[in-house]
Amino acid sequence: MVEGRKQIGIMGGTFDPVHNAHLVLAEQAYSQFSLDEVWMMPNGNPPHKREYSQADVGHRMEMVRLAIQNVPYLRLCGLEQSENSYHYTYETMSVLNSTYPDHQFYFIMGADSLFDFEDWKEPAIICRECVLLAATRDHCRKEKILRRIGELKEKYNADIRILNTPNMDVASEEIRRKIQQKEDIAGMVPEDVAKYIRQNHLYE
Repeated sequence: MVEGRKQIGIMGGTFDPVHNAHLVLAEQAYSQFSLDEVWMMPNGNPPHKREYSQADVGHRMEMVRLAIQNVPYLRLCGLEQSENSYHYTYETMSVLNSTYPDHQFYFIMGADSLFDFEDWKEPAIICRECVLLAATRDHCRKEKILRRIGELKEKYNADIRILNTPNMDVASEEIRRKIQQKEDIAGMVPEDVAKYIRQNHLYE
């Protein structure tokens, strides 16, 4: 860590919709690594999630804005909001470092993604551009993850750190299913987000 640099977490995703587990993950990264901010970055055109009709990126951006409006260390970032092309992590991190040379970036990812990380585009560039925070849940096998971290550190000189997170049984897919079946989603998303979903008839 370079003294004086702002420490910024980056949390990408479809946020379709953003839910309480996303917010807990951001809070855990902020607190465990003494970050200055966590930037939430909705992906307008994710290359790996085209199997369902997702909400328009404008709606997803607004839901994130509503979810974080009262959390001072969370910020909405629109760098990946374009729907005209795919957005890859290595490109995003390179742009962020060029734009904000006085920032140190921490990319927040699920620890399970470490096992297919070498299938991502330009993993070496990602490792060069940021610290990786690998979010693990209470029930996961830490030994296997630590072994994988060791392999990636050796191959890419990666700086990978464990981000401990609580088990939260909340998923965007389940929220969409509940809405389609007219079930209650109270406690799964912030109330302002639930209200926005109802007002705009999303996922019905």
